[in-house]
Amino acid sequence: MLTRREFIRTAALFALAPHVFAETRREIWVNDVHSQLNRTRVRELLVPRNRDQLAEIVRSASRKAVPISVSGCRHSMGGQQFATDSICIDTRSLDRVISFDQERGLVEAEAGIQWSKLIRAYLEAESGKQKQWGIAQKQTGADTFTLGGSLSSNVHGRGLAMKPLISNIESFTLINADGKPIRCSRDENTELFRLAIGGYGLFGLIDSVTLRRVPRQKLRRVVEIIHADELPKRFEERIAQKFLYGDFQFSVDEKSPDFLQRGVFSCYEPIDEHEPVVAKKELRDDDWLDLLRLAYTDREKAFKRYSDYYLSTNGQTYWSDTSQLSAYLSNYAQKLRELIGGEES
Repeated sequence: MLTRREFIRTAALFALAPHVFAETRREIWVNDVHSQLNRTRVRELLVPRNRDQLAEIVRSASRKAVPISVSGCRHSMGGQQFATDSICIDTRSLDRVISFDQERGLVEAEAGIQWSKLIRAYLEAESGKQKQWGIAQKQTGADTFTLGGSLSSNVHGRGLAMKPLISNIESFTLINADGKPIRCSRDENTELFRLAIGGYGLFGLIDSVTLRRVPRQKLRRVVEIIHADELPKRFEERIAQKFLYGDFQFSVDEKSPDFLQRGVFSCYEPIDEHEPVVAKKELRDDDWLDLLRLAYTDREKAFKRYSDYYLSTNGQTYWSDTSQLSAYLSNYAQKLRELIGGEES
């Protein structure tokens, strides 16, 4: 007789079965959200909601010798998340936080979770606790990246002395071609651990990730306008001064002698834990959209507005993890076309 757990699992698989096993006659097209240069026709687009469903999709495809592709939020622009006539697996519904280790700062989450949800989850779970943990790094420019996609790309953030994301991974669970979960770490299945991080899904599907966090810190932003030939020395100085994060945003006005020479140099230094976090100025979505518009229509003005804004935030204070969150305008290309016309936008 089936146990209750077995019955629920079997029922879930039967509910998914028509999507897993049935051929579809309608055409399904997918694309990346940024360049939109990777339009690909796939056989099926499936959205598993738990490990059992994910494993069953893999087992079925393996038995039928049908290729699998896997995507999260589809920011990768190299086309590696799609394959023609494949079963495309969308991981974004695999987004639960599984566990916290408050003593060691570890957090385990499903691979489809996005960074902003992960950060909100641990801030809420650990609110009021004396020891606060936060992510060490994430890629910049957007928050709509999945944890599994970030691991598969071995991304990096703005950490001045940080190695890529692999340095923050304690372990992960991989679903292999037989649909079996395999735990990978520096002590277990070490070869797969090295290959799958940065492997773009070629060695299996990431099911869950255990992330190493670091103690949360308060930071102060320090902003300057400098020339590119000063950068190596200035970065070395900031690292020696124990700044944690930093970046340099070039002038993109190709008509100016400062093109790709002058830019905004922003770095973040740790401050005393008792200092208040005060970040009064921040760009809204409309501000970012207007900057994008100017980047196409008046690059001189775009850099002036961007650099003036950042200089005005010199001295603002932030938390080390939430300061890495970034706005991303969905369908920004369409919005730009509506503002300025043309197809190139």
